[in-house]
Amino acid sequence: MRLELDALCNEIARNSVLKVVILTGEGRGFCAGGDLTSEGAVLGAFEGSRHRVLQSAMRKLEDLPQPTIAAVNGPAVGVGLEMTTLCDMRLASDRARFGEVAVPAGFVPESGGSRNLPKLVGIGRAMRLILTGEIIDAQEALRIGLVDEVVPHEELMEQAFSLAGKIAANPYLSVAPQRAADQMYWQLATGDRRDRAIARAGGVRSRRSTSTKDCQKACGRSRKASRPTTHIP
Repeated sequence: MRLELDALCNEIARNSVLKVVILTGEGRGFCAGGDLTSEGAVLGAFEGSRHRVLQSAMRKLEDLPQPTIAAVNGPAVGVGLEMTTLCDMRLASDRARFGEVAVPAGFVPESGGSRNLPKLVGIGRAMRLILTGEIIDAQEALRIGLVDEVVPHEELMEQAFSLAGKIAANPYLSVAPQRAADQMYWQLATGDRRDRAIARAGGVRSRRSTSTKDCQKACGRSRKASRPTTHIP
């Protein structure tokens, strides 16, 4: 998925015909995260590039010139959750579930979770999600500010296309600069430029952590475990 997403973001960024991007999952889930079998394997000579490609793809997704909407149609766990935080807007099906499970699996979030979750839900709730690996449902995600709207599952894509249509109906020469301005002000207000540098350092830590025996053991445990849905105070 890493290489495909990286290449697709390059293609989308160059396409001036596309006005809005909707990101959703195929099948019953949005994205259930990385393959714990490969994540927990001993790192080979080229395994570091696996993480670098993922981080490159995530940065390109976040930096697309078009407005982005995450239509979360099911579980968004690990990198799936992190991908939703990179989008401008988030709509969730009532069947959606969210969780940041990197730490229980023995490594650290490397695709924007540590940087973006605190901005959306606050530092305390973000830390709880990250450090415990708790899974929350769509209504809880709405309550804490992780998503903007929850809709019946059958209406999710209709609502996403309706929102995209409203945006695309506006002059793109005003939409694109306004989005860029909003991102710039957001970065200034939240120290996002500095956070990105810190996030790159976090990627190095993630690559190091996946090389440890602790990570390999934790990945094995996480593959066997199921996590209950949680309500965050």
